[in-house]
Amino acid sequence: MRKVTRRVWLTYPPHLIGEPILYRANRRFEVETSIRQASVTDQVGIMALECRGEPGEIERLWAFFREAGVRVDPVEQDVIAG
Repeated sequence: MRKVTRRVWLTYPPHLIGEPILYRANRRFEVETSIRQASVTDQVGIMALECRGEPGEIERLWAFFREAGVRVDPVEQDVIAG
């Protein structure tokens, strides 16, 4: 199948900052992930995540994050690579 690359911003609420959600996601889904940028404080965790894989599997990965309580927003501009 065809692989695509998509980028999203993940926003973790305070109670999830210490949880290994990305680790669990990487073990569960056939998607290559790369952290492009991150900022973590006691109040919020924000991460720019690049995902490469089949479109359906990427969508399932993002649904997993949402179900865990992480906000998922598409990166509208390629400010990371630029």
